[in-house]
Amino acid sequence: MFGDRLRELREEKQLTQEELGKLLNISRQAVSGYEAEGNEPNLQNLVKLADIFNVSLDYLLGRTKERFNLNLKNKKDKDLIMDIIKVLENHKK
Repeated sequence: MFGDRLRELREEKQLTQEELGKLLNISRQAVSGYEAEGNEPNLQNLVKLADIFNVSLDYLLGRTKERFNLNLKNKKDKDLIMDIIKVLENHKK
């Protein structure tokens, strides 16, 4: 799950494995290993990845389908914010 999410996010941002590796100060092979789930990033690199792709750690690790962590009690407010985010993401494309 993690490897698939990482590859999807990297490709959406149009980064090569080498470019992502440079952002993390690791090799292209290490990024490839993350995506193939042959090795796992340390906590510091997990946090960097979440920051680079502007997603929650829960999303990155496959614990939720929501990319953003909106700890809102009111479901109506949360749904409204998610709709706004979708509109903004579509507008960027």
